[in-house]
Amino acid sequence: MCGIFGLISKRKDINVAQLIREGLERMEYRGYDSAGIALVNNGKIELRKKAGRIADINADGWFDKMPGQFGVGHTRWATHGPPIANNSHPHMDCTGKIALVHNGIIENYQDLRRKLTERGHKLVSETDTEVFPHLIEEFRKTGLDLKDSVIETVKLCKGAYGVVVCDADNPEYMVVARKESPLVIGITEDETTYCGSDIPAFLPLTRNAIILDDNEVAVLYPGKCEIFHVDDGEKAKREIFTVDYSMDAAQKVLDGKEYKWFMHKEMHEIPRKIIDQVRMPQEHLDEFAQAILNADHVFITAAGTAYYAAIAGKYQITKFGGPYIQGILCSELVDALPTIPPNSVLIAVSQSGETADTIEAVRYAKEQFGVKICSVVNVVGSSLTRYSDHVIITTAGPEIAVASQKAYCTQVTALSMVALKIATLTNTLTTDEIEKYESALLDTAEACALILKDEKSLINLAHKIAYKSNLYFLARGISTSAAFEGALKLKEIAYIHTEAYAAGESKHGPIALIEEGFPCVFITPPDQTYPKIIGNVMEMKSRGAMIISVVADYDVNISEISHHTIRVPIKNNKYAIAMSIVPFVLPLQMLAYFVSDYKGFDPDKPKNLAKSVTVK
Repeated sequence: MCGIFGLISKRKDINVAQLIREGLERMEYRGYDSAGIALVNNGKIELRKKAGRIADINADGWFDKMPGQFGVGHTRWATHGPPIANNSHPHMDCTGKIALVHNGIIENYQDLRRKLTERGHKLVSETDTEVFPHLIEEFRKTGLDLKDSVIETVKLCKGAYGVVVCDADNPEYMVVARKESPLVIGITEDETTYCGSDIPAFLPLTRNAIILDDNEVAVLYPGKCEIFHVDDGEKAKREIFTVDYSMDAAQKVLDGKEYKWFMHKEMHEIPRKIIDQVRMPQEHLDEFAQAILNADHVFITAAGTAYYAAIAGKYQITKFGGPYIQGILCSELVDALPTIPPNSVLIAVSQSGETADTIEAVRYAKEQFGVKICSVVNVVGSSLTRYSDHVIITTAGPEIAVASQKAYCTQVTALSMVALKIATLTNTLTTDEIEKYESALLDTAEACALILKDEKSLINLAHKIAYKSNLYFLARGISTSAAFEGALKLKEIAYIHTEAYAAGESKHGPIALIEEGFPCVFITPPDQTYPKIIGNVMEMKSRGAMIISVVADYDVNISEISHHTIRVPIKNNKYAIAMSIVPFVLPLQMLAYFVSDYKGFDPDKPKNLAKSVTVK
């Protein structure tokens, strides 16, 4: 997730570099580890980029002093390669004439890089992005113009992209393209055209906007633009609309829709973040999975939401042929493991990569016992990545809301991919079956999108439980991860006391508190635990509990004995069921959000909590 802002204008009285730098600062909530600007200046490209925050980079006006007539800037949140100058955007081709910025992930970049290198191109970064300008360069040399070169290039690139391209030999226009990564256009008619990854990039400059659709390319001229379909090159018609919200509100806009809170907006990002995660670089998976298989002992550790994602990952890895994994809360690891056996691996899961308890556990294991560290983390260059032998970067991107939801969903997705990679390496499943599981994992993005479209029933349910004093969340097997996550979210942002249990344990104490109307939330996917959990539902219902069940949308049996159901749109096959963890937890995260909002709380900044807990 990165911030993009560019412009092309007829005006001669503006400082283009300064306007782009200011636009990037408005985008810095999307990426903050490096920044760069490329400007077309009288037939050549002026390029400046550096790691760090924009204000620090520009402290002496380093960006603002750049000469040029038009161009584009980028503020990066690293996914491929650490946040250093070479990996920062914009990226250039071999001729130094083409500059490009990119938001998204290119799935087949390794194959494209190899082919480009074989053909003599010199690529200087570790990024997936750099293949774009070199491919455009090749198509330009065949005689295609810039627009058609971009079209042919994006046809070769699998994955998600929002790209902006400047060519020093084309001073009349710049080109943008989008697929599964947001890109918006702003227009001051007959004067200036802007482009950005979000509306806030240009909102102080114009309120006239166009949202580019997937598989579209636009040619931006000063004060106007033309849009084309990638597939057939035909022109697309698009109406300009007027942005009618404030700058503060605009930061809570996604694809043209304004959200009241960041948490709500970030939930609606989850489907595309799952897709990005499934398209993560395969070599990272190979190394990570092989390290687990080579170990004699495997542990997994985390805190809070990340620990509940770790529980889900532990189940998945074991289910698909991996070893037994012992889960330990990071705050307990040092005391729980006074010694760690030789040839051990510790899997550490974290959103920030800076959580003090997680770092302490990792350092203890690595420095005292030589344990190999495999981390699943959301921030490139964080402390956890520096202590790790193998790293998978999650694709959640920056989260403004303290109560994490994107991170949990991408962590579970990443660990599920590790599980499938282990199945490949151990021949636990056939190639055909692995492909079906991978397809089912990708389908969870669509399932989440459908859940997000149908919020009304969750809002109504939120109103029914908003002023309850206590709730139970109950599940079996891998779904206990969802139970713990659902209970935590309701505690964090709605301030309701909740407890989560493995459902089989509910009759060993918790059932004593059940009385008429006591809400019990059951997570009941149609997996091997389904027959047993029916009995647990009935035990609670017979004592007066209000039964709220999260079920597959084709469910009958548990629906009949529940007072309220939350239906999850998954296919009725073993592949979809096995990969349905995230679709079953998302409505619980949403439910907590709607309760918090209904009660008039701020779900983005819950009391007593911090985004990154850096104290032990």
